[in-house]
Amino acid sequence: MKEAAHVMVTKIACLREKFNVLVICGLHNKTLAEHIMLESYAVGAYPHLWVFDEKFYLKHAEILSESTMAFLPTHLRSLLENSNVIIWLSQFGALDKFPVNLRKAIISFWDEVDEATRTKPHLYVNLLSSQCIKYMGINYELCLKTFTNAVNVDYGKIRKIGNAIAAKLYGKKTVHVYDAEGTDLTFSIYKRNVGVEVGTLEDRFSLEKECDVEVPGGEVYVAPIETSANGVLAVKEFRDYKIKNLKLRFSEGKIVSFKAEKGSRIFGDLLDKAEGDKDRIAEFGIGINYGMNPIGYRIYDEKALGTVHIAIGNNVHLGGVNKASIHWDFILYDPNIEVDNVLVMKNGKLQHDK
Repeated sequence: MKEAAHVMVTKIACLREKFNVLVICGLHNKTLAEHIMLESYAVGAYPHLWVFDEKFYLKHAEILSESTMAFLPTHLRSLLENSNVIIWLSQFGALDKFPVNLRKAIISFWDEVDEATRTKPHLYVNLLSSQCIKYMGINYELCLKTFTNAVNVDYGKIRKIGNAIAAKLYGKKTVHVYDAEGTDLTFSIYKRNVGVEVGTLEDRFSLEKECDVEVPGGEVYVAPIETSANGVLAVKEFRDYKIKNLKLRFSEGKIVSFKAEKGSRIFGDLLDKAEGDKDRIAEFGIGINYGMNPIGYRIYDEKALGTVHIAIGNNVHLGGVNKASIHWDFILYDPNIEVDNVLVMKNGKLQHDK
């Protein structure tokens, strides 16, 4: 954790002397947050640690009101507005234990925090609680090791990989993704911007380019034309919800049918509860982090070199037009990619120009 914190502060957040740094975390990742604090002090920055203590609020849930929990007071708003960089570790450990009304109020509060810091450079550090990781059937120690390996990489190399892949997508029209699991999907990226998330805030500070970074990071992404997807997307697992062997059929960009070996009803219920353009294709992404080994946690796996993710739902933040309450990524682990009939990836391996 100490090594990961050093990399996050010096290479990912690119912290400078006298930067006001706000570190947000939950109790489950407080140790990493403390290491980040110490590393921030070491470079001459001014860090402040904000720990969200779920245990306190859960203990006193009966006497706390929704209006109190949902309100973002002025003094906290001032702290947010005067921070130069936000390093935001996952703050929830077991939010499902709260009463529904209080849970909604807490989520509303943190939505306000996010809105108040929207223009600030962010690191979103994806390190869930051991309870959440184990719920997905993943070994927690393996998760921590995977996290540190994916953080401690050569970001110059990741940029080089990302730029090479993006160059194969720039100015192109049709993408065909297929694999041995049954995926056979085509869509258009014509005149859509292709982005490269290298995994650091370097571009934000050196080029004044708008960007937020997920940690671990590294992907090439584009928002397909929302009405262009046709075919089948076959997903082995959607572990967050215990869904297995899910197949989504698209026509003119929209899901027209789906079925799963396990969890069809769950997926249907989730989709019914979502709002907006929830069932339209939203993103095509290619992982470029060579230090990431897939473990079944999709937020990690989508960054792994050789994986592809196809998303549905909101994509306004990617340059698309979908507005939805969800953005769900589905991971393909050994995909083939053809771009305007040219093979770019074969069974998860990048194809180099001859």
